[in-house]
Amino acid sequence: MKTLILTILTTINIVFSLHGQTADQIINKHLEVTGGLTAWKTFNSVILNGEIVLGKEESYKIKILQQRPNLNKTTMYIQDRGIILNGYNGKKAIKFNFTTNQIEEDLEYIPESFDSDLLEYNSKGFQAILIGTEKIGNSDCFKVKLIKNTNTITYFFDKNTYQLIRESNPQEIKTYSDFTKVSTLTFPMKTEVQIIGDNSNFTLVIDKVQVNPVISPKEFNF
Repeated sequence: MKTLILTILTTINIVFSLHGQTADQIINKHLEVTGGLTAWKTFNSVILNGEIVLGKEESYKIKILQQRPNLNKTTMYIQDRGIILNGYNGKKAIKFNFTTNQIEEDLEYIPESFDSDLLEYNSKGFQAILIGTEKIGNSDCFKVKLIKNTNTITYFFDKNTYQLIRESNPQEIKTYSDFTKVSTLTFPMKTEVQIIGDNSNFTLVIDKVQVNPVISPKEFNF
C-alpha cells in the first residue's frame, strides 16, 4: 500500500513538474533566499529571546538555546524565576512537570537534529514530492511533502517569496510569519503552534536572535 501511495504521489509530482517547478527547485530556492546553502551549513548555534503567548492575557519571557548537533534548552521566566521547560545535552533529556513543580528526566524524548530536514534532505533519506498548491492566509503556496519511511512532513512555501509559511506533521502544525534577516540568515519572528490531538496552541514571538554565539557548556549541565 505504501508503495502504491508513493507511486501515485510521484506521478502527481511529474504532472506538476511539466507545468512549473519541481519540489527540488522549490526547496533549493527557499534555502537560497533565506541565506544560501553555505550559510545554513555553517550555522552551528543560536540563542532566541522573546515570549511565549498562551492566551489573550497570559504570556511569559522565554529563552531558547540550540547548538549543533542536537543540544537544546528552553527556559521560561515567571516573575523573574527561570524554569527549564525542556532540554537535551546529548545524553540526557529533561522536562518540567507542572503537576509536581519539579524537573524530571524525559525518558521518551527523541533527539532532533539542529538542521532542518530540508537541508540536504536527499542524504537524510527523504523523498521530496510536490503535491499541489494551497492558500495559507494571504499566501498562495506550493505544497511539498518530505517522505521517509512512515515519517511525513508537509511544507507550504510562498509562491512569490519562497518563504516557508507553514509546516505540519502528525503531531503539530507550525505557521510562520514576520520574517527578519539576522546576519545572513532569515528567521520567522513569529511562530504559531497547534498541537494535534489535545486542541492546544501557543505562539512564540521572538524579539532577538543571536546567530552562532558561543554557548557555555555549563548551560547543558543537567
